[in-house]
Amino acid sequence: MGTIYSNKWVDTAVITFSIVKAVISFIRDTAIQKFLFAIHRHRYVPVASPKNVVVIGASFAGYHAAKLLANSLPTGYEVILIEKSSHFHFTWVFPRFSVVGGHEHKAFVPYGPYFEGAPNGSWRMIQDTVLEIGPSNISLKSGAMMDYEFLVLATGSHAGPPSRFDAEEKSDGIKALQTLQRDIQNANDLVVVGGGAAGVELAADAKTHYTQKNVTLVHSRKTLLNKFGVKLHGAALEALEKMGVRVILGERIEKHNENDGFVVLGSGTAIPCDFLVQCTGQRAASDIIAKLFPHIISPSGGYVKVKSTLQIADDRFNNIYAAGDVIDYPCPKNGRSATFQAEVVSNNILRAIQGRPPVNYQPNMVIEGGIELTLGLDENIFYITDGARDINLRTKSKDIALKSKQCWRRFGTVPFLDRSRNEH
Repeated sequence: MGTIYSNKWVDTAVITFSIVKAVISFIRDTAIQKFLFAIHRHRYVPVASPKNVVVIGASFAGYHAAKLLANSLPTGYEVILIEKSSHFHFTWVFPRFSVVGGHEHKAFVPYGPYFEGAPNGSWRMIQDTVLEIGPSNISLKSGAMMDYEFLVLATGSHAGPPSRFDAEEKSDGIKALQTLQRDIQNANDLVVVGGGAAGVELAADAKTHYTQKNVTLVHSRKTLLNKFGVKLHGAALEALEKMGVRVILGERIEKHNENDGFVVLGSGTAIPCDFLVQCTGQRAASDIIAKLFPHIISPSGGYVKVKSTLQIADDRFNNIYAAGDVIDYPCPKNGRSATFQAEVVSNNILRAIQGRPPVNYQPNMVIEGGIELTLGLDENIFYITDGARDINLRTKSKDIALKSKQCWRRFGTVPFLDRSRNEH
């Protein structure tokens, strides 16, 4: 018992030291970055026909990459950010806002203010949908064609609610969340399929928000949150069962008819169900590049194969990069990883313009490999790992909207003032 206790404290000490190092490095790099941005504002001069650096997708990877490029590209270049949605989708809060009402608007953050301070002429943002990527240009749903000198694919992944909502306008996203809220509220026997973060969080929120509701979580694997360590599985399973969620592991739904009032598992067991939420089936949004580069699309999940420089895995097109959830690379898939990848991509584009060799992306697991998991409306677990060891830190949360306010502030906007829609 003493050895286990000792190892726990050793793991905590080692990981804490790694976090402190990462934070110091982040503060230093941010200070240097701000200094370089200030110099760039005075040096950049708009020109009539700049070369285009096109970024497709404005979630964590694309939005951040575009900001960095707008503040670093030399005169003669312009970054063009293309995004089909009117607002940034803060997907981390989607499971919570699928259960709890009154906060839906907070999940959709206005675009634009994140570029504040970038020189005039260094960037444009277009709400449109890219239909296809060619060797030197892209075609848009609006009918426009656009040439590019460099291209960044940051289209993320496809999934159904509550992980993603396919809503191009904020009003449609709010309505979709409210519809799911009503369906969950009206259900007596709620079945959630998928034991990843979205499924665990939605099941826990539903059970703590509606304590008399029967909530069942079905997961095809033997462990919850299988992309993380077994410590997190144990903590999540214990919390779910303590609050009264029925957890069924190693089973799949074989039969589901909305009118039957039950679902049938592969084992033949029938589970009462009058509403089912699927939290499975995530797939990379790589369709627009698959026609030109079918050989770099992974058969499992449709992810885009990239080099360690985050250039696509085709030496003929070293001017095309990819970052975020869309890539096939041994790294975590979350907002922190996407942000770090954006730093590498923007740096490598600048280096390519300058004729310098690219740098490699090396995941920092202590920052990128963890997760903050909600387990009901007032309890969180921080799972932190450095790749060799891991720890769970339990905390209490009083913020029903989670980190919505911080997200708005991060992207330069006053919470929750949406000037694009005149909303509060």
